[in-house]
Amino acid sequence: MDDPIKEPAASGHDHRDAPLAGIKVVDLSSYMTGPLTATTLADLGAAVIKVEPPGGDGFRGFGHKVNGWSALWSSCNRGKRSIVLDLKQAGDLATLKQLLADADVLVENWRPRVAASLGLGPQLLQQLNPRLVHLSITGFGDTGPLSRTPAYDSLIQAHTGMAHLQGGGGPPAVAAYWVVDKVVAAYGAQAVLAALVRRGRNGRGGHVSLPMLDVAAYFNFADMAQHRTFVGDSTPWRKPFDPVVRTADGHLILAPVNGGQLSRTLKAVGRPDLKERMLAIKDHGEMIDFFYRNLNEILSTRPSAHWLAVFEPYDVPVAPVRTLEEHLADPQVANNRIYHELSSPAGPPLRAARYPARFDGAMLTPAGAPPIIDADAATIRAELAADSSTL
Repeated sequence: MDDPIKEPAASGHDHRDAPLAGIKVVDLSSYMTGPLTATTLADLGAAVIKVEPPGGDGFRGFGHKVNGWSALWSSCNRGKRSIVLDLKQAGDLATLKQLLADADVLVENWRPRVAASLGLGPQLLQQLNPRLVHLSITGFGDTGPLSRTPAYDSLIQAHTGMAHLQGGGGPPAVAAYWVVDKVVAAYGAQAVLAALVRRGRNGRGGHVSLPMLDVAAYFNFADMAQHRTFVGDSTPWRKPFDPVVRTADGHLILAPVNGGQLSRTLKAVGRPDLKERMLAIKDHGEMIDFFYRNLNEILSTRPSAHWLAVFEPYDVPVAPVRTLEEHLADPQVANNRIYHELSSPAGPPLRAARYPARFDGAMLTPAGAPPIIDADAATIRAELAADSSTL
């Protein structure tokens, strides 16, 4: 396996011209949506302070662990500094307000009305810091019959029709990984960036409300709801085509999406005669089923490597079904320098994927290791005291 790029541990970027250099983010969130939003901002150059409750963020104990460190929590909280504050105590709440007084962004994913109960509602925060961009991630929004109910990835999949359709006509099925939470984090970062652009025009921050329900509906609708895109269309849902094709020693994914690619695929496997039979089938779905049924029969006679070599000169859209280990060792992954290694308080280095975009050709390396609980409290308090003394 090719070694990932090794980077020194750091609380943030060393890139002076990173897109969000100079932006201060306070992260009050837990679980995945808010923390991953804040880590994305850190990867873009922001300085992120994670405020944890007494005992630390409960999400530190989730999932697979190495030497007591949750891999999941670590990936969602890289590149931050940590301070523990008990927001039920007046002194710690005052410290948080000091942090927010000159912050650019606040990220929280409390249930509606929690912020207001702590004296951190949108109006009060705008009085404290008119330039603050306040991102609230909720499950269902601030109002409505579900606004006070718990919201997790799988529950949003259930509410949006996603679990039903993934069942393929059988029992409902949820995605194996937390796709909703990760998509919410991506839209959370996008919303923050949009609010910062708006602030650049009018000088004001503001409150950004981001319900998970709304994100999942927006993200899924284009393809998942094709048969409901036009009002009045009641066409029955059809199970998506399965592009996985078996070979003698494994599987390939074949994804021709137009007539030319279909023709070249059949020509490559020596069965151009199938094209006329396909064209005689009037129903598009039945035609594609015919195509894949025959491909499974043909490709099962030879190993994957043989077919990959056969398809290459025909420019057929095909990919081997890799294991995770094979993905990590993929020469293209190494070429793109996707994964980096960071020093980690867990002991072994932490592997992290860098932010995927490059800016003027420059690559942003991951924003540093996850923090030890409350490790940065003394430094942060000293910075606040220094700031107060200069007022």
